[in-house]
Amino acid sequence: MNIVLIIFIWVVSIPVGLLLLTLISLQISKFYLRISTRIRTPNGISSLEEIILKNEKQWIFIRGMDQNNPVLIFLHGGPGEPAMGISSSRRLDAELIKHFTVVHWDQRGAGKSYNTSISDESMTLDRVVEDCNELIDHLRIRFDTDKVFIVAHSSGTLFGIKTAYKYPEKIHAYVGVAQIINDYEHEKINYDFVVEEAKKSGKEKHQIAIKEIGPPPYETPKKLFEKANYIVRYGGMLVDMSFRKMMGIVLPYLTSPEYSLSEGIKTILGKGRNFTTNSLWKEITEVNFTKEIDSIKVPIYFFEGKYDMITPTIQVEKFYKKLIAEKGKELILFKNSAHFPMLEENKKYQELLINVVLKDNQSK
Repeated sequence: MNIVLIIFIWVVSIPVGLLLLTLISLQISKFYLRISTRIRTPNGISSLEEIILKNEKQWIFIRGMDQNNPVLIFLHGGPGEPAMGISSSRRLDAELIKHFTVVHWDQRGAGKSYNTSISDESMTLDRVVEDCNELIDHLRIRFDTDKVFIVAHSSGTLFGIKTAYKYPEKIHAYVGVAQIINDYEHEKINYDFVVEEAKKSGKEKHQIAIKEIGPPPYETPKKLFEKANYIVRYGGMLVDMSFRKMMGIVLPYLTSPEYSLSEGIKTILGKGRNFTTNSLWKEITEVNFTKEIDSIKVPIYFFEGKYDMITPTIQVEKFYKKLIAEKGKELILFKNSAHFPMLEENKKYQELLINVVLKDNQSK
């Protein structure tokens, strides 16, 4: 055989072999996770389902040890980037599913619910609020319950709190994790943060790049994403910047039994995030709940990471003080977390939902 051909085959076979090994490893991880987290109780549920919300196909993942338990809907953030959503649920909800029937929903344009046929016109905050309302009604009928709990994270809080405000009669309690209050103000705060951190670092290259990004407002999401890279670098997204914690956000898209490999890769590449953020951009930049919501008729809780600079906690503290909550309010600080308390302090996150939020409202 031609020696050149032998060398060529050998060289090509190395990356092909590594790719094959990676694919096999991912499939093994999916299989192991499915088996090791199987629901074995007689009245338990573990069901991945496609449903229609406002004429659009969307996906939900339902898990719980007892279908008679209260329903909890988790609204992921991004927008359009369901970190801590369907893909992460098996790893993060181990205690929650003993006390709730937990429903993770990949929203219109996100994760498993992303497809290129969704129109820009259908992507509005009010439309997603109505999607959420339809989902609540669907679950109330299915599980024969009057109300549900809502837990929303980051951009999921945009329509999470709007849903709780508009439909309080359907909701036991609302929990905002890394709650957004005023988009312009928190973008201004986190810009000042990266400017200061860049100065402390002494890295002139970073200082120049951040100066070029400039302060808000931004006409497009491009500069927002560029700035976010520095917020992450300076610990405003995760306090623990270890490889393990970083992979805790990305890897589940590839190892989740509920995601195909192509769905996971598209999500990692930001297909849903880019589409959703661009579609909702003008609405997001105009959000200011200090003017829109001054009182609320459901019990409300805020779970805030002390070091969060994606959605700075100081904004929530100001909003919380003025908010009139006739059925009670509570702000809980996660002292070892930034933007992802449910990942960085997962035990505390689950315990609070079970021993505070659920117990406070179980008899209501």
